[in-house]
Amino acid sequence: MVVNNEIKKLLIELGLTDYEARTYVALLLCQPATAYEVAKEAGIPSSKIYETVSRLLEKGVIQGVSDGKGRGQRYVALNSKDFIRTKQEEVLQKTDRLGTLLDSLKSEADTNLVWQLTTEDSIFNKAKQLIHQAEDNLLISLWPEELEELQEGLLDAVNRCVKVAMVHFGVPQTQIGATFHHPVEQSIYQEKGGRGLTVVADSQLVLMATFFQHGGVEGAWSRNHAFVTVAEDYVRHDVYITKVTAKMGVELRQEFGENYENLRDVFKPVE
Repeated sequence: MVVNNEIKKLLIELGLTDYEARTYVALLLCQPATAYEVAKEAGIPSSKIYETVSRLLEKGVIQGVSDGKGRGQRYVALNSKDFIRTKQEEVLQKTDRLGTLLDSLKSEADTNLVWQLTTEDSIFNKAKQLIHQAEDNLLISLWPEELEELQEGLLDAVNRCVKVAMVHFGVPQTQIGATFHHPVEQSIYQEKGGRGLTVVADSQLVLMATFFQHGGVEGAWSRNHAFVTVAEDYVRHDVYITKVTAKMGVELRQEFGENYENLRDVFKPVE
């Protein structure tokens, strides 16, 4: 049996050794089974299987069973859902304990720092974290591609009674909280050279990122009050503009141009 490399890698990241991961997967496929049968299925030397089984028994990942026919000790594996729940609880307990210990050590020096995010995964993971942590409100500005990635977390936030105001570049297909369609998305895309993402959680945490049209990303997050305030004002003012254009779009286009270019030209005074 060849264990899926991603499954094995993730099991190892969750604390199993290579042999333990292979044994657990093998048992899921052929249980109940003797240690010898598992070793054969998993491709593990028979000299190593008994100590591997012993460790998995101690970890509660497998369990010995008897078939009542005297055919030797057999084993079954914890089913996948219970295994995942057990590992989630272990990680939660460890991170809660670690958080308490680290809080006793930290200074406030890091609160003004701006932390760089250099990959799409790091940007989305941090954005999801901010959304998950929000307790009162979220201000968010994004494009359809980013909404697809963050939609589940935003809907969960709404279900937790977190107030959400979302500026969406492009006609939104999904309404989440108070959703506002930004009226000049194509012009913004060309001017900025890509899509932007801003997330402000509870007026305390901010993430800002750019996904460039020719590839590449850059982003940052911070608790810095000035950074948070600038981002919050940015989203709020876009909400104000979308409300005004939704009510007075015809008159505004007549006055300022089809794409509001004369309104958006901050160096051109009102005539």
